[in-house]
Amino acid sequence: MREGVQEWRNPRNRLAILRLHWSADPAKRSEDGRRAMGQLRAEIGDRSWKREYEIDWTSPEGEPVIPEFNATTHVRSVTLDPMRRLLRWWDFGFVAPVVLFAQATPTGQIQVKQELCPFNTPLDQLLPMVRAITADLVRDPTKVFDAGDPASVNQTDLGSSADVLLQHGMHLHTSRPGTEVSYAALRARLLKRIWAPPDGEIPALVIDPACRNLIEALSGAFHLSPHPPHRPVKQHPYKDLVDALRYGHDNLDSATRDSYGRDLRAMATADIQPTYAAGW
Repeated sequence: MREGVQEWRNPRNRLAILRLHWSADPAKRSEDGRRAMGQLRAEIGDRSWKREYEIDWTSPEGEPVIPEFNATTHVRSVTLDPMRRLLRWWDFGFVAPVVLFAQATPTGQIQVKQELCPFNTPLDQLLPMVRAITADLVRDPTKVFDAGDPASVNQTDLGSSADVLLQHGMHLHTSRPGTEVSYAALRARLLKRIWAPPDGEIPALVIDPACRNLIEALSGAFHLSPHPPHRPVKQHPYKDLVDALRYGHDNLDSATRDSYGRDLRAMATADIQPTYAAGW
């Protein structure tokens, strides 16, 4: 196949689809051509370049909702400690329910290890998936901190999502700081650096490369409308993933400021010391 060209054929209707990249043009692949394309990229900026010339669907016209995210800084390989408490952060979107699996380190870094975002999956089918992933990540699957969408407590004919989780032994924390405060806190976390010996300064939040959809969402797939009043575009599962991340962050942040926070810190200390002392 020619460079810069991809082809797909449908054997049923015999239609062919071609994907043409700018590098399909021999003139643009020459030294002078590549120099000219590099100059064009510098003029229009990386986001416009990716959208218009690299066929990058995660670079829409609107600006990212979370512009502080930088994949070079915030995407790191994550290894969770199976002895410590697992954080599970939920969003119960009808189209794309989402659960993020993470931990907070003793130095205060939030590490997001895995994402679960199946389309059109009811809660009774989602829960077995969550349990299976939890059992893979930590030794004690009951040692978890569940947090999620404040709207999960709203009652319907079938009850609420929070009630369903509670029936399965999962207590969902649903702190409500307000939408603007919630976004601002997550954006501030992405700008924050913390000190973690022996590494020195590290990002306060990192995401494992396996969380492909979350990374795409933060990179700009979850974006603002280019038209006034420039509200976030509700594109699934990108909005749901970012919502789950900020709901979890809200509740973790809230837990450090109230009496429950003191209990949580005490539990975190207990998570580490006795289990290791017992030789786990």
